[in-house]
Amino acid sequence: MNPAMAPEVKAALLSRWEPVHRSQLHYLVTWYTRGRRPVLKDRHLETLGSMIESLCEERGITLLESTAAQDHVHALFALRPAQNVASAVRELKGKSGVSLMARFPELRVWLGGNLMWDERYAVETVSPVRLEKVRARLRMLHGGNDQLAEAS
Repeated sequence: MNPAMAPEVKAALLSRWEPVHRSQLHYLVTWYTRGRRPVLKDRHLETLGSMIESLCEERGITLLESTAAQDHVHALFALRPAQNVASAVRELKGKSGVSLMARFPELRVWLGGNLMWDERYAVETVSPVRLEKVRARLRMLHGGNDQLAEAS
């Protein structure tokens, strides 16, 4: 602390307490298009990648990797212990689905309704030791989707 600070500023800084987190929990989440229909084209995948990246940044989710194919999305992210994986997935699926449907009206026709994503999703916890292996597996499975690359 700077010794030249005013005494009232020093007192205010010393009395303020904020929680510090030193750990993050890592999750690999996979969700599918409604009916697992292969409707996501390259233009949709590009937009989806930037949407997921910006949503994670807004919500304080550390996005490590995101990839997608015509009928599903993988997102590898880290959460603080106080954050909830169900809430994070709800935010990502909900906001991205609504935005994609608004931006690309053909998806509504191809999917036959107002829902973009299937209601189910799969979550896998990932230990810090396995992070690089999981990232490599995602890159290998979806190597052609360079537009959905690392976010951080």
